[in-house]
Amino acid sequence: MSIEAESFAYGSSMYGGRPTFALTRRLGDDAGLTLYELIPEDLADGRQKRFRKANSNRKLTRMSVTDAVPNVREDSTGVLDFSEVGAPSARAPNDWQWNDWCALKIATLSDSRQQAIHRLVRDVLGDCGIDIDFVTRGEGSVVLSEGAGIRLTIAFLAMKRLYKYEKLSTVSDSIARMSLEECYYWHAKCRSPSNSNGVKALRTLLTSHI
Repeated sequence: MSIEAESFAYGSSMYGGRPTFALTRRLGDDAGLTLYELIPEDLADGRQKRFRKANSNRKLTRMSVTDAVPNVREDSTGVLDFSEVGAPSARAPNDWQWNDWCALKIATLSDSRQQAIHRLVRDVLGDCGIDIDFVTRGEGSVVLSEGAGIRLTIAFLAMKRLYKYEKLSTVSDSIARMSLEECYYWHAKCRSPSNSNGVKALRTLLTSHI
């Protein structure tokens, strides 16, 4: 994997297995599943600079961790409490310090897109040891390990601009069958500042036969 690709693989490889993605389910006017990446502020700054250097029109939608993950509580000293947030069974997010971290919005899927990705999300959460009722009951948030977040990232990005349910389902099912190595490869392609056609290439690969 190239240095540039590695710079987009934040999480277990760089931070000892800490959760580096979050998935939030909202109802009402903002109904849908929203995927976020959790990264240090300085790395978010560096990524935006690389976009500018590559003359990319893409912009980062950055927000606080508490805005992205509503179940998180912040005490009077600024410490974040993740006890009400679903998390991988192996580690609790309260084991980590979150000072100077932020959330980058990846995408929101709603309506038919949310329905199409439902099974993939359930499988990913189940593999992580997270309660899968999250995807069917009310509002809530979960945090995810790097590998799980990267798999969902390429699915969210590929499905974001699709409309036909058959194509949506095909993308979701195909990504569910990908090896983790393939997911990392396409994640680097889809999110690299120097490659603006990564998502399109993935979408074409998975749906051109339909």
